[in-house]
Amino acid sequence: MSLSNNSIERICKIFGYLDTLDKQGTKFASSLDLAKAIGATSYTVRKDISLLNIIGYTRKGYDVKTLKEELGQKLCLNKKRNACIVGLGRLGSALLDYEKFQEDGFDVVAGFDSNINKLERIRTDIDVYPVSRINEIIIRKHIELGIIAVPSEYAQNIADTLIKAGVTGILNFSYVKINLPKNIINVNLDFTNSLRFIAAKLSGNTTNK
Repeated sequence: MSLSNNSIERICKIFGYLDTLDKQGTKFASSLDLAKAIGATSYTVRKDISLLNIIGYTRKGYDVKTLKEELGQKLCLNKKRNACIVGLGRLGSALLDYEKFQEDGFDVVAGFDSNINKLERIRTDIDVYPVSRINEIIIRKHIELGIIAVPSEYAQNIADTLIKAGVTGILNFSYVKINLPKNIINVNLDFTNSLRFIAAKLSGNTTNK
């Protein structure tokens, strides 16, 4: 099985939508229903699902619970994964107590910051530590995923530290591109640049392509 990044992204969106439908008690969903929810075509949805060798489309559509479980098993989306957040400013602190992480299978088990005074003031049920203890805590708590919310000038150093400690996936909220080994999975999220993109489109000087 070899999936493109686009297919993986669409399947993850389908999985999330199926989870919502399941919680609402919906029993079946057509490929058109799924396509509308994720902004794709029904053909693309069926093709992505077929790449995972999943069958079971009926006249009623896909069985919501069954398809969700099969997608989860194929891409290990049902597996609980431990994560940490480095940088406990406003964004990092907000992410630290974001309950949806836990609901969706991501257990944030540690937070790190270089400011000891800040660590003493933070009110959270999650253990927080100085960045000097990253290596120790990541190994002890079996942390796979690192969320970087530090100022951009520190992002590369933090990423290197996380990888050295054993983290294999990074979500980077800083606006700089970090250089990582090919075996490390990385996603960059830049809120400010996304808003700039929207503002540029609103200017009327761009096309819709």
